[in-house]
Amino acid sequence: MDLPAADAALLPAGGAGAEDVFGRFVEEAAGEWTVRRYGTVASTQDIGAGLPAWCAAVAECQSAGRGQWQRAFTSDPGGLYLTAVLPFDGDGARWRGFALAVGWAVAGTFRAQAIARLRLRWPNDLMIEDRKVGGILVSQGKADTLCVGLGLNVRNRPWEREPGLSAVACRLADFAQEEQLGTGFLARAILGAIRAAYVRFSHDGLSGFVEELNQSWGTAREVRLELAAGAPTPELSGRFRGILPNGDLLLEDAAGSCIAVPSHLVRRLHERRDP
Repeated sequence: MDLPAADAALLPAGGAGAEDVFGRFVEEAAGEWTVRRYGTVASTQDIGAGLPAWCAAVAECQSAGRGQWQRAFTSDPGGLYLTAVLPFDGDGARWRGFALAVGWAVAGTFRAQAIARLRLRWPNDLMIEDRKVGGILVSQGKADTLCVGLGLNVRNRPWEREPGLSAVACRLADFAQEEQLGTGFLARAILGAIRAAYVRFSHDGLSGFVEELNQSWGTAREVRLELAAGAPTPELSGRFRGILPNGDLLLEDAAGSCIAVPSHLVRRLHERRDP
C-alpha cells in the first residue's frame, strides 16, 4: 500500500478518484484490506459503518471525531484517522475487551519501532509517558461488522485548537524518526496490528491477552475511577494494578488490599498526575 506521506496531499491533483456521500476518495488494495483515502470527513467511524469487512477508511482530518462515550476527539490535519472494518459474529459479550487487544497490538508495533516509552491507559488510550498520543474506539457497524477506529497525533498539534490539551496530549513526531511518520508506513503498521489482534482474539478472547496487557500499563499509577450511574458509589480511588481474565479492573487501596471493579461499571479512569 502506498499511502502518501503526512505532509503530501491526501488526494491526487485534479480530484481523481470516486465519490460517495462522505466526499471524494481514492481506493486501493492493501493486502487483505481495501483502503479508501479521504480528505476531510466528519468521522471515519461513520464511513466504516457502511463498509463491508476488510475495508478501511483513512482521513486527513475529521470535523466531528469522537471517542468513548461520544467525547470529542480533536482531529486536526497532520494526524492519522483510520477506521478498519472487521467481521462480527453478533456475540457482543464474546468481543467485550477487544479494544484492549487492539491497543496492545498497536502499542507493540510502535515499540518494535523503538518508541519504547509508549504504553496503554485503560481502556483505549495510547500514551507516551503521561500524555495521550492516540485513542481507539470499537463500535458495531452493520449487523455483521465491527468498526475499529484509531486516531493518532503524528505531526499535528491538537492543543493549538484545544488549549486544554497542552498538558495532556503529545504527538508522535517528537518521539519517532522522520521515516516512521509517513501515513503509509503508519497505516500499514496499524492495519497489520488490528488484523493480528482480531485473529488472536477470535481464538483466545480477552483472557489470552491479560498477561501481556498487564505488562503494558507502565508504572503502577494512582487513579480515580469514575463509575456509571447505578454503581454503589460514584467513584473509587487507588492504585491501578491491571485487569483480571474476565476484564475486571484490579484496584489496590491504601492498605495494600486489592478489589475487583467490574469493567462495565467504570465510565472513565483518571490517572493522578504528580504536582
